Amino acid sequence: MADQENDSRGEARQSFFAKQLLIGAAKTAFQQLSGLLKNVTIYPESHPFLVSLAQKLADTISGLLVDRKEVAFYLVAGELFFETHSVPIDQSLALLMEQFTSRDVGGIIFRPGLTTAELVKLAILMNREPETMAAEGGIIAAAAREHISHIDLHHVLLVDKKTGGAVKESKKRTTELFLDAIEAVKEMVHGVHLDKALNMRRMNTVVQTMVDNILDNRDALMGLTSLKMYDEYTFVHSVNTSILAISLGTFLSFEKPQIAMLGVAAMLHDIGKVRVPLEIINKPGKLTDEEWEAVRRHPIDGALIASDIPGVTKMAMVTAFEHHQHGKQGYPRTEGAVQQHLLSQIVSLADAYEALTAARVYYSAQMPPDQAIRILMKKRNISFNPVLVKAFVNMIGIFPIGTLLKLQTGEVGLVVHQTRDLLRPRVLLLTKFDGSENKSEAEVSLLETSGGSYKRSVLGTIDPHAAKIDIKKYLA
Repeated sequence: MADQENDSRGEARQSFFAKQLLIGAAKTAFQQLSGLLKNVTIYPESHPFLVSLAQKLADTISGLLVDRKEVAFYLVAGELFFETHSVPIDQSLALLMEQFTSRDVGGIIFRPGLTTAELVKLAILMNREPETMAAEGGIIAAAAREHISHIDLHHVLLVDKKTGGAVKESKKRTTELFLDAIEAVKEMVHGVHLDKALNMRRMNTVVQTMVDNILDNRDALMGLTSLKMYDEYTFVHSVNTSILAISLGTFLSFEKPQIAMLGVAAMLHDIGKVRVPLEIINKPGKLTDEEWEAVRRHPIDGALIASDIPGVTKMAMVTAFEHHQHGKQGYPRTEGAVQQHLLSQIVSLADAYEALTAARVYYSAQMPPDQAIRILMKKRNISFNPVLVKAFVNMIGIFPIGTLLKLQTGEVGLVVHQTRDLLRPRVLLLTKFDGSENKSEAEVSLLETSGGSYKRSVLGTIDPHAAKIDIKKYLA
């Protein structure tokens, strides 16, 4: 078991670092392209310095082409993507992206056989005036005339009505999956209450679908974790914790079977609370020593309940037992030093964030997501694995999906997607506050620039309850 655990941790680390190295190489390629475009205005086409810059770029692309048929970059709403990986950009790269989009270039694909001469020709074309280029049929036609055959340029991507309809349909399916997951947890909890024979089939199916959904579009399902329903807190908490844990597993590039195992373990992490009286679970005031003892026993009960469920993994039992064993106040206490399993650490982190932002019957207001993130940051190295906290924050953002932002332009934006810049997510601009903005094209990226400066920046967050804005209209 220990060898298996070490192997899985090692594979996860290698996969994560391999992904970071790939993103780093992609950023280097774009930085080299930026340097080439700047210097082609200074040196003649055949100058050795210019040729050397083109050769360095060609070498970087050649390295990226290993095991690939092409190296593809896409520019979407102020963000740079290499394949499906978001690439962090600085101000110089933001200017380069503006240079491309002003010439109606939204995608650049490099193919095997690329030459330094083609790279220099592309740099020369990119420095011609956009108006002149447009009058001559555009840069794509110009590249063809220059016989640049190993570089494909694509137009800026636009979202049409058909694509918008597909997005709405995807959101509808995601909401149905979320509700189906809640029903699966209910079924399991009610089965335990009634001592009925339990079946993991439905829960396994739901979790596998959640994994596929998150691998395809992490933000869509994660957005629903912002919908806090106090009347069904126990069930929703388990589903939200599972979504967050699965999302972190995908962010860390775990293998799919590991992610599914993590999802099931997170879904069942609080199953032991069925043994805790409901009046204790929902008590708004301070618990008595006896009540607190009942709560502290739920990890033990959870492991025992999980062990009686046919088809449940050992990992679900381990996570149910370990998910509160973090920090000095962790429980249940065991002899010797506590060493939580990696998956238990992930579930602990997801559980804590979800609990901090949860809606309870006795809460007058929820904690804003950005405040919960600050609390987790303070507790790294104390209660939580600092590496996992960093990864979690990178995944969920400083302003998680569902956060309302006040922008320096005077606009109000609802965070709907994350970008590589934790302070600059994509937002839906709200003007009517009745949900109708979902039908418009009011989604913008805070990474978008004009003249090298950001078009919009965050001034602060807005409490949706105080502002009487129902974010469910936008995320469900």
